[in-house]
Amino acid sequence: MNILIIRSSFQSDDFVRTEYAELLDLLRNKCNAEITIIGDENVGTWHAASQQNIDFVMVATGGVENMFKRIWSTGMLKTTTLIADGRNNSLAASLEILSYLSEKGETGRIIHGTNDEIVKEIVDNMIVTRHGTSMPFIGTRIGLFGQPSDWLIASGVDYDYLREYYGIQTINIDLQRLIDEIKVSDPYVAIKKICQEERLDAMTIRCFDIIKACNTTSCLALAKLNDEGVVAGCEGDMQTLMTMLLARKLCNEPAFMANPSILTDKTTMFAHCTVPLSMCYRTTMRTHFESGIGVAVQGDMPLTDYTIMKWGGRRLDKMFVTEAKAIKNEYSNHFCRTQITFDINLKPYLLNHSIGNHHVIIKGCHAAEIRRFMRENGIK
Repeated sequence: MNILIIRSSFQSDDFVRTEYAELLDLLRNKCNAEITIIGDENVGTWHAASQQNIDFVMVATGGVENMFKRIWSTGMLKTTTLIADGRNNSLAASLEILSYLSEKGETGRIIHGTNDEIVKEIVDNMIVTRHGTSMPFIGTRIGLFGQPSDWLIASGVDYDYLREYYGIQTINIDLQRLIDEIKVSDPYVAIKKICQEERLDAMTIRCFDIIKACNTTSCLALAKLNDEGVVAGCEGDMQTLMTMLLARKLCNEPAFMANPSILTDKTTMFAHCTVPLSMCYRTTMRTHFESGIGVAVQGDMPLTDYTIMKWGGRRLDKMFVTEAKAIKNEYSNHFCRTQITFDINLKPYLLNHSIGNHHVIIKGCHAAEIRRFMRENGIK
């Protein structure tokens, strides 16, 4: 999200940064805002250099009405939403600008109030973007702990597209930083600490490097983080993490990220070594399947209705979703530790058209909500 701040030539950029420091921090942290400050003396330079689509214009001072008129006349601005908290004659200037827009046949509005009220209204406003679509992700911060695992050759996403269309910011976390933290604590404490420091809403980790470096696993840590509201995926699989994030944002459900493992003409079994503990009625701590070390979660999940889904493509333009009933929890040393079987034949889809390997399982019947999201965002 891009916010253009306009100020009079009697003030400086530094004045705006100091005067509105708290609001600017909130806009960056809560709204993932990219902020540009200009005065009347550099409108031309900004116009020549800018490639941004401006979402909001913040009026920082009075005396900017003609500057706004100059900018508007270029056709550069598409937004008619202004931000003004009232200080420094900002509201007075905004009211004059609003009248100007009205004369031009434009319907404008002013976001006005305390810092918290302004930020809340911006977040609410951005739930419906200029595309007219439902946007539950505005301001979300995703941490990438290392790169995707080497075997995930078709599970990446376009990070610029995530930011521009969905309002998601991705933060690269040096895996060595995490390894150093694990060596003085444990995976859960270390990952949670960095998530708090970086204000992350979601994260995914190149987890097999942790096994090699620390002789332990992150499986239990990810399970616990998902229960605590931080959407946490493994193997650096961003498409699956976005599917898990959608399940949390749209359906308010934690998600089990799993591998399709056994397919028959009547059933499909999924398995993986981490599952949110809250999705299980019984859990057993075992070693990690592939490595035989660390801790992994074997969870017995209720035999009830679930939604199975996957959101994929580099620009997240494809999705699979269906509903099925769980009919069996089982355990075999030949698979990842949590194993659950559904009464559905997914062979035609998985063997011919599958969107990657990992799929996401959530409790309840949510296909209608997800398909509505798909229609609103042009997803196949």
